[in-house]
Amino acid sequence: MKTLQGLAFRLFKSNKFIVFSSIVSIAISTMLVLSMVLFSFNAQDTLKSQLKQTYGEMDLSVGFEMDQGKILTSTLVEEIHQDKMVDKVSKVSIAHLNLNKLNTSIYTVGVENDYLAKSRYHFSKPLNKNSVAMNKGLAKDLHAKVGDKVLIENKTYTLAETVKDLSATGVAPDMLILNQKNVKGYIQAKEKSSAEATYLLIKAHKNESALKLADRIKSYNKNLRIDIAEQDEGVQNNLQSLHTFIIVLSALVLIITSLILISNFELLLYKMRNQFAIMRSIGASAKQISKIIILQSTVINTVGTGVGFLLTFCSQRYLYSWLRKVSKISSSPSDFNVGTAVIITVVMFVIIQFFLLIPAYRSTKVLPLKTMQKNEKINYGFSKTRIVIFKVLIAMSLFLVIGSQVFPTRGTYGPGMLLITVILVLLAFILIFPIIVTKGLKWFLPYGQKIFGKEFYIAIKNLIPQVKKKHNDYLNNMRINDHYCIWVNYI
Repeated sequence: MKTLQGLAFRLFKSNKFIVFSSIVSIAISTMLVLSMVLFSFNAQDTLKSQLKQTYGEMDLSVGFEMDQGKILTSTLVEEIHQDKMVDKVSKVSIAHLNLNKLNTSIYTVGVENDYLAKSRYHFSKPLNKNSVAMNKGLAKDLHAKVGDKVLIENKTYTLAETVKDLSATGVAPDMLILNQKNVKGYIQAKEKSSAEATYLLIKAHKNESALKLADRIKSYNKNLRIDIAEQDEGVQNNLQSLHTFIIVLSALVLIITSLILISNFELLLYKMRNQFAIMRSIGASAKQISKIIILQSTVINTVGTGVGFLLTFCSQRYLYSWLRKVSKISSSPSDFNVGTAVIITVVMFVIIQFFLLIPAYRSTKVLPLKTMQKNEKINYGFSKTRIVIFKVLIAMSLFLVIGSQVFPTRGTYGPGMLLITVILVLLAFILIFPIIVTKGLKWFLPYGQKIFGKEFYIAIKNLIPQVKKKHNDYLNNMRINDHYCIWVNYI
């Protein structure tokens, strides 16, 4: 073999199943983590889109309750507009005007021609004193098209635009949109009021807090009702819980996948240790052996994460939409954010590569004779240290669980403490699991022999050393001579 790369790939050929299973494990874990994280981001984007659909670009809406009998005067509006924290103010007047053709009162909004009003009510054409916009459902009932004349309160208006029905935004389904001065004039004439507007749409300066601005505006009149354009608190809490759950689940997937990969890679190195020992004996350096192992782990990791990335891309672009059509389930579209997916994939690659370097480092530091001995070693005992560490981890987990529910900072640090608890408990049971299984098998051995026969006894007797060996060195091999001795001793 002329190159180390060629030798590394040739060793791959003799261990195809192990390499394939390792790649599949990485691909599945990458697909799971990517799908979960992207789902979380898509949920956040969907909520932001719904928020913008409902409120537009505004940060606050300010006005009085209808039953208070108070109005927004021009003086109060000017005070708010001149506030140093306010960037833009848009006046909105609300009324119910008679649509002559239907002979009924329609919910009517008077707006100014600025970006706050346009984003809130989703119209784009400027409205003058003779033009009107309405939702498509109302236009359909009137059989009206853009450019047609519409009679409102016995006055003729030209239909300038139709907008989408806004029933999902909390606004009345049928709606007329007029110039704010027109609607203000109707209100002042009918109610004999000097109201400048029904409420105001307010945009804060870029670096200003909407909550602080709300407090300042409240100081102008304590009876003002101020609505902040933000997500519902319950929705925000649920979304935060979803993010925490996905982080915990992703961490568990990575840990479990890494343990499986370490086990597989240890088995791969076990089968190649004889070759490594021979290579070391004829002059190969530890650095050269290390290059071979690192190249192999990098190829496995690269192919696995790459396949996982492509599977996630195809499933989100094609499979999910197909399943929605087949199952007839209504759901928001799921976008594949390539930038975020690439970052997550790279992070997973680095984490998995780090775990794969652990067995690689151990293998390159062993001398040829020690390598041969290590492959045949079967004395794998459980130390009391593992039990002590298990108890310490469980105690720390209990402390963190209690702290996440009792400490004053539980709202801020509670989810993080629970995440650490889950990881500690997982590590604790990874340490103690072989001891529990081994003791359980030894306890059940005589009862199993009576129930299932001597074949069961021999199978379990051979399985117990495998449990110890698999946990301590992630190997899956036993000496045939020992199996034969167990059989002979039993007979």
